Order: sequence, then C-alpha cells, then structure tokens
Amino acid sequence: MLFNSIEFILVFLPFVIAGYYILRNVTMFRAALLWLSISSLFFYAWWNPKYLPLLAGSILFNFFLGKLLAKHHLRYIFLVLGISTNLCIIALYKYLGFFASIASSITGATLDLPAIILPLAISFFTFQQIAYLVDTFRTGSAEKRFDRYLLFVTFFPQLIAGPIVKHSDVASQFELLESRRIPLNQISAGLLLFSIGLAKKVLIADQLAPYATPVFASADQGSEITLLESWGGLLAYTFQLYFDFSGYADMALGIAKMFGINLPKNFNSPYQATSIIEFWRRWHITLSNFLRDYLYIPLGGNRKGSRSANLVTTMLLGGLWHGAGWNFIIWGGLHGLFLMINHQWILIRNAISSRGYAEGYQLHTTAGVAVSSDSINAGNDTERSATRRPSRIWIKFSCLPGMVITFLAVCSAWAFFRAETLQGALSILQGFYGFNGILLPEKITHIAPVLFSDFTESNRGDALGVFPHLKGFLLIAIAMAIAFLTPNSNQICSRCFPTEESGTVIERRSILAYAWMICAGIAITLCLKTLAFTQSSEFLYFNF
Repeated sequence: MLFNSIEFILVFLPFVIAGYYILRNVTMFRAALLWLSISSLFFYAWWNPKYLPLLAGSILFNFFLGKLLAKHHLRYIFLVLGISTNLCIIALYKYLGFFASIASSITGATLDLPAIILPLAISFFTFQQIAYLVDTFRTGSAEKRFDRYLLFVTFFPQLIAGPIVKHSDVASQFELLESRRIPLNQISAGLLLFSIGLAKKVLIADQLAPYATPVFASADQGSEITLLESWGGLLAYTFQLYFDFSGYADMALGIAKMFGINLPKNFNSPYQATSIIEFWRRWHITLSNFLRDYLYIPLGGNRKGSRSANLVTTMLLGGLWHGAGWNFIIWGGLHGLFLMINHQWILIRNAISSRGYAEGYQLHTTAGVAVSSDSINAGNDTERSATRRPSRIWIKFSCLPGMVITFLAVCSAWAFFRAETLQGALSILQGFYGFNGILLPEKITHIAPVLFSDFTESNRGDALGVFPHLKGFLLIAIAMAIAFLTPNSNQICSRCFPTEESGTVIERRSILAYAWMICAGIAITLCLKTLAFTQSSEFLYFNF
C-alpha cells in the first residue's frame, strides 16, 4: 500500500486514526498501541504477505536477544551473534546474486541460484534493529514490553523507507502516550506535513520522472547522450529523487504526528549545502547519523592518519547499503572521495587562517616588545566600530560558489546512482560536461540555420524525443526554485505550529497557519484529482 494511493488516503489512514483515538478515548492505551502495530503489519502484508513471517521472526529474535544483551555476562558474544545474524539475512535476500556474479566472473563457474524477490523495507528494519542491539549493549537497558518493541519496528509511517529510528527516539514517547493529551494543533501540523509531502511526490516528482527515465534508458542501451539531453535527464532525476524521497519523509513525519509521535527529521534543504560535509548533514539525516555512530566511529572516526580511509570505507559500505551493484559502490566511493577532499580543504584553509592570525599578531610587536594591552584594546574598539556586519545578501552571494560546486558534484554522482550500467552513467556524464556535442531543437535551428547548422543532427536514429524540451526544462526550473529558494516543509511547519522543547506543539493558531492549511486542502484536492486519472507510482527508496 502506497502513501500516495487513494485507498491509503481515503480508507486505510482515516480508519486507523479513528480506531486509535476511539481506544484512547476509553483509556485503553495499550490496546491503542496494539491497534497501531496490527495496522502496521496489515500495511506491510498488503505488499506481499509471504514476507510477513520474515519480519515477525526478525522482531522476535532481536527483542529476546536484546534482553540477553542487557543482563547476561556473555553480552559481547550475543552482540556479535545478533549483528551477524541480521547481516546474514540481509545478505541472503539482497546481495546473494551480486556476490554470486562476482564469484562467477572470477572463477568462470556458472552458479544457478533461485530467483529471490527483495523483501520490502528489509534494509530499513534490519539496520534499525542492529542499532537497537548496539545501543542496548552500550547502555545495558533493553525494552521490557514486547508491544512497544513491536510498534518501534513496525510503525507503518517509517517501516518501508525510514527515517531510520533509534529506540531512544520513540521509547519515551510511547510511555507518555498513556498520560499525555495530544493537542489538536499537533494533528494539524501532521496534516500539513503530509499534504506537503504528497504534493512533492504527486505534483513534482512524478511529473519529472518522464523526463529522466527515457534519457537514462537510452544511455544504458548505448546511445550517445548530448549536452542538453544529459543536463535535462540528470537534473530531472536529481530533483525527482529529492522531491520523491523528501516527500515520503514529510508524509511519514506527518502521519506520525497525527498519532502524537515525533519521528526524527530526515531532510533539511540539502541542495542548499555549500559543502559535501554539509550536504550529508542535510540529506537522509538518519542514515548519515547511523553510518557515523555505528560504522565511522567504530572504525576509528577522526583519529589522525585514518580519517580518510574511514570516510571512504564508510561511504563505500553506505553505497552498497543502497543496492547490490557496482554503480552504487562507485556512487558511495565518489562521496567518500568528495568528503576526503572537503576535509583536506578545511585543514588547508584553517592553516592559512592561523598563519594570517600569527602574522597579524607580529604587527603588534616592535623590537620584541609587545604593545600594551590598552593600545591593543583601543585598536580593537576602533576596528570594531569601523567594521560593519556583512549583509544577508552578501553572505548568500559569498556562499554561492561552494553551493554550485557541491551541487555539481552531487549531480555527477547521481548519474551512477540512477543508471543501470556503468557505460550508461559514463555516457550521461560525458554529455553533461559537453564531450558528446550539442543537439538543439529544430525550432531554434530554423530561426537561424546558418548559426546553428553545426548543432543539428538530423540522422539520429535513436532520438529521445524528450530533451531538448521546453516544458521539461521549465518544470526543472520550478523544482530548482523550490529546492533552493523556499523554506522547507519542517521550517514551514515550525512557523505555523511552534513547538516546546519537548517536541509538543503549542496550542496557538495564527493567520499563517490558517493560510497554509487552506493551501494543504488545495494540494490534497489536486493530488487526489491527479491520482484518480493516473496509476500511483512507488517511491524510489522502496528499491533500496
């Protein structure tokens, strides 16, 4: 069942919300949590019920192993057993075919393996439970109630594609649900977030897909992709992926808020980042935190002499987590390389800044005698008064080069993430950087055939029929303006419905909140109208 399907929006979600609040209203709080768990299992089984025993077995195994980790003297052995078992399960379903193809290419032997369908969400619920085991080992505190652990893993807003939730993120919230009243404004905030996410998916991401898919399909088939085709296809996918996945995250957070649960944020305008380091602090935040806490730091983290190796190793494994293929590994390796370069640049910049400070200090000394502190302070006061604080526009403008370089690096890496073959990704990048020539639309070449005759190819038998296309570039421009210039969904929600430090939405309404709720109603209406005439499309991260 998809968040962007009519049966989910008009049937499943209202039915689950109604049952949950009816049970809460009659003070059956444990029954309300159990209702959410049963609904979540039904939500998962809607896709393919035969994988429900796999999910249930994984939950039972990790719950009882967590109890052993909390109090048994062989805790370390149980931790190794738990992590190894979880990784073996995910390797069997997700990586067996990939590893078999590598072994076959090395040995030349043909390995006949049965066709295995990748269980939905196996990457997310497996890694979420690995994190739970590690945290239990570190703290010695395990979840005592099975119904809460079941809901922690299966809670349907985050089950399929995240965010990756730590047990500590929601355990205390489950306890408070039995005594805390859920304010109406929190439900309204959830509805607003859900509406924004749905609009991102249906009105932007799904509309960009027809302009990205043909270009990458043609590249994978061996076609030579020209400049405008490559820019159009790659940019279309860049923003399709962003609005598709961030749309899912917004809908997940919004649905959880409707039940009084705050899930961790997963996106914070990542394309506005001015460095790759900042990009990974803004993109898929919960995955970045997972890789940092459970892989990068255990490998050694920022220890001198090993940071670069740890970064590259972490990102290579992060790429492999996304999919069993060389293109994903290359994508992860590229980001590891980008991060390594970024950290080296920071070291060089800091060294230059420190040298400049040292030279500036030497100017305040004469013949080995330091100038008195009074004169230095007086000079500092004069300097402060003469120096004006830079304007916000200047700050934005000064960040522009870093933002452009970061965005181009991210776009280049997305070519490997999206293409099915290595040759397809390279063909996209060759076109993107102008090595395959330029193909202009006939409407432009007819205006001035003498000027544009060198940019026309009339004998292209594999014409894509997509780019150059004015409508496609216009849609890309709109998506780009939204991603770069507008506040993100979490910022909008926090302005409309301010929260306390505990995360509870304050009971306060404003004109801005009413205006956005009207926009949310319009967005849902447009999305439902669109979905009524088109087939709902899966979220891209369902494949990972």
